[in-house]
Amino acid sequence: MSRSVRLLASILDAKWLLPITFIAVMIAVVPLMSRLDERRVDRGDSPHALFFVVWQPGAAGEPFGFSRLADHARIMASAPVRSFMMEQPSGRIESGKATVVSYKVLSSGASEQYIEVAYADDTYSSWSRYRATRSEVTPVFSRVMDPAHLFMTLPVALGFAAAIHAMGAWLRRRVARAGTREAR
Repeated sequence: MSRSVRLLASILDAKWLLPITFIAVMIAVVPLMSRLDERRVDRGDSPHALFFVVWQPGAAGEPFGFSRLADHARIMASAPVRSFMMEQPSGRIESGKATVVSYKVLSSGASEQYIEVAYADDTYSSWSRYRATRSEVTPVFSRVMDPAHLFMTLPVALGFAAAIHAMGAWLRRRVARAGTREAR
């Protein structure tokens, strides 16, 4: 057996490679799980519960306000002078210790805007896109980064790390057998 195959076998069978492989797979697969959970309303999906919208004017001197889409009717009933069309092309506010909300107007017409809202707190992140008029919001797309994605990734990461280790052990046994045959 060649020297490079022996080196590959010893690396793949090394105990230190298990946690490194596990962590690398977790880092790579968690965002993939979030992408697989994307929802597009035009395909019949319903938006995530963490679908956020922005409106103006904001409360107490804030440049804009934000809330979940589920609270849309209550917001309009409490302050019907609010508008879902934004005057500024983008904005960002920090609320509390770890909550950040930003928006960006992706396209704008006379009576409609296409807006993307990014929401992040210490547990969740969400991205929402919608069409906005002065008084209505039509959801288009949503994606959430949820702690549940981490738990759904655990079996994948454990399985992949175990498979790499098993392949290294198998390769190491093959190298050892080939070395025994060459010695005879």
